[in-house]
Amino acid sequence: ELKRSVDLISKKIPILPSNLSDKIMQFLGKLYPNHLPKKMENFRDLYEHHWIVEMSDAGIEEARTYFNDFFNENEGGFFECSEKEGNKAILHRFTAASAFGRYAVLNASKIGGTMSMDIAFPRNEKQWFETLPKEIDDMFEMKLYYGHLFCHVLHQNYIVKKGVDTKHLKRELLKYYDSRGAEYPAEHNVGHEYKAKSILLEFYKSLDPTNSFNPGIGQSSKLKHWK
Repeated sequence: ELKRSVDLISKKIPILPSNLSDKIMQFLGKLYPNHLPKKMENFRDLYEHHWIVEMSDAGIEEARTYFNDFFNENEGGFFECSEKEGNKAILHRFTAASAFGRYAVLNASKIGGTMSMDIAFPRNEKQWFETLPKEIDDMFEMKLYYGHLFCHVLHQNYIVKKGVDTKHLKRELLKYYDSRGAEYPAEHNVGHEYKAKSILLEFYKSLDPTNSFNPGIGQSSKLKHWK
């Protein structure tokens, strides 16, 4: 609420920059020490991928035993968090997600836009980390990934290079997802932005035979009775 109020005020006063709250928080963030425990920073430097695992009751000992055995024979490592450290790790998960928006705001004049996708892979997919074709990859300034490991849902945020046709890029990106058998959007509805697959469209029709509630959903017909 405070952030929104600050941004509304900055819009009304011409001498103030847009998105003032983000710029203030970015400045203050440079003054404050890192909120993460040092051992988390060490793991950041050691490994490319990081996984936050929440366990309770008997599952705690089960996870401890499993990870000890696993990392005795495989690359990687783990550590257990105290309650305070665990809370900071979970908070950082949301901080990492919002960093995408902050970067876009602070570098708006240098980039060509942003794209946020949530996609799901088949449960037997082993190559879950994205390696884009070069002709697509070259159009991005930066890529940020986070997801839900066991359900194979990934949130993939892209910073697009300045001068790139984002509509064309998105079409090419969706074709690439299709070639991998991915489902999208994985956590949100298709809205009017994505084309609903036939099985989903039939479900909508069964719920709303007259097409009265949300005409055009899934890029479908806006006519009465779906005609």
